[in-house]
Amino acid sequence: MQPWALVPQAHRIDRRGAREERDAYHDHFRYKRITRLASDCPPWVLGQELGWVVRSPITVEMTPVGDIDFGLPEGEDLRVVGNKVGRSEMWRRGAGWIATRDTDWLRFHDFQTPAGWESMFLPNGAGTVEWRLGWGIQIPERYFVMVLGMAEPGLTVPVGVIPARTANAMTSQGGFSIAIEPTRTVKLNRGDPVARIVLLHPESLQATVAEEAAHA
Repeated sequence: MQPWALVPQAHRIDRRGAREERDAYHDHFRYKRITRLASDCPPWVLGQELGWVVRSPITVEMTPVGDIDFGLPEGEDLRVVGNKVGRSEMWRRGAGWIATRDTDWLRFHDFQTPAGWESMFLPNGAGTVEWRLGWGIQIPERYFVMVLGMAEPGLTVPVGVIPARTANAMTSQGGFSIAIEPTRTVKLNRGDPVARIVLLHPESLQATVAEEAAHA
């Protein structure tokens, strides 16, 4: 959807490289060994290669948002209310407002669209930010997309499950987006992995656990 976007990539385990390292230790070192390779464990490999890796499309330094939700009574000045809560940036989200501190990175990455300039980052409240990534997906109805984090230090990606209707609609709203929460200053370079998306069959959300009553 955008020329700067980086579409998700399938993650593949380097089995050959892992085996070459194991064999090098066996053939040329006295003590050093790799007794068991994780890449030879099918369940581990399947878990690592499941889904697609979402990469940062930009180089950016993120800081914690420190936001406050508030309402604007009729007739009151927006800036005055912002001063009262000690925040300098105000964002309209639905019927309410979110005020943030001096988080210039939120305002610094507007991108061009046919409708004009749009924000890449939008505060979500509770310290989280919606990150619009510039690419879209189309999945069958009744399916879901699950978003998982990649354990990037200082950057939390809340687990989310998005239905097909919502995911498909994002193609007309700045692209697929994920929620992020910077917990400290964190620097990302273009191409760094930040999350993973996994396609879910509807039955995976309808499954139940059968519990047997304990017998004395």
